[in-house]
Amino acid sequence: MSVIYKPNYKILLFREQSDSDYASLPHDRYDIVTKSTLKSYPEDILRKVLERTDFTFLEFVDGEFPNVEVRRTDSLIKVLLDDQLVFIHIEFQVDDSAVAMTRRNVGYLGRCYEKYGLPVFSHVIYLRPNAGSNDPGGYKQDIQNHRFIVEYKVIRLIQLDGQSVFDTENIGFLPFTPLMQPPEEYTGSQWAIQCNNQTKALSLPADIRNNVLVSQWVLSGLIHPHQALDGFLSEEIMQESSVYQHLLQTTGEERYQQGLQQGTELGARQIALKYLLKLLEHRFDSNTVRILQPTLDSIINVTRLTELHDAALTAHNLEEFVERLDNGRG
Repeated sequence: MSVIYKPNYKILLFREQSDSDYASLPHDRYDIVTKSTLKSYPEDILRKVLERTDFTFLEFVDGEFPNVEVRRTDSLIKVLLDDQLVFIHIEFQVDDSAVAMTRRNVGYLGRCYEKYGLPVFSHVIYLRPNAGSNDPGGYKQDIQNHRFIVEYKVIRLIQLDGQSVFDTENIGFLPFTPLMQPPEEYTGSQWAIQCNNQTKALSLPADIRNNVLVSQWVLSGLIHPHQALDGFLSEEIMQESSVYQHLLQTTGEERYQQGLQQGTELGARQIALKYLLKLLEHRFDSNTVRILQPTLDSIINVTRLTELHDAALTAHNLEEFVERLDNGRG
């Protein structure tokens, strides 16, 4: 059988609605992108939030604090600052939730001190331009003999100079630049497009550049219709970005879990089969994929279908996928 390999990553996997509402991306897409960026470039992020360079990054620390329920901070980083061990806590917040954020952070920092007994420098970074303006940055109980003060630094991206990130080549903050303050000459989506163009022009290794561009594209969707970002990503960028591949895999897992929650094993099987076929059609030649559909339709086992979904994500071409399909028979 002659197999034609025509990857089509320009069309996002699992598209069921218009691009403008990001229906094709996993629910926790912003969490994935922000944490991936922080894990990749902790020193760049720390320089920006601390506004100083005289520190030594040591390690990411377990931020899980079991109590009545498990609470996990976004990121907890151990740093040597002024010859003292301290923790830097960074929480990314998409939208406003001033009261909830304050209460949650008080709980986080209390548990962190209880577990580690070290100073904590806490930061809440708001992504949307209109978010965070009412966050008080802490809690103060001013009662004699019972004073209780917890403070954290509120960082609103819209108040940071976006162009300065490019001028200093702070790679860790490049994904966030479309959400930052643009130069006066740029309005609307023009600044996001300019960020995309400036990133492409930087002398960065291909893997780093591709991941930054994908992250910029995802975060730009917080404030711009997806149609306004046409041309942000080429097929090659998406295909070679580990962040994009992680988003695809998370989407598949998320939809599969939705199927399980919706009811029967049959419902889960139908959803698993549906998205396996969608993935194959977007990665490979759709006419050739149709030849495989009767074989895939005959597979009853949901686990087998999810295994094939993973195989379809990692196969270099359709021939490799067919080989793995044949190896699983019998």
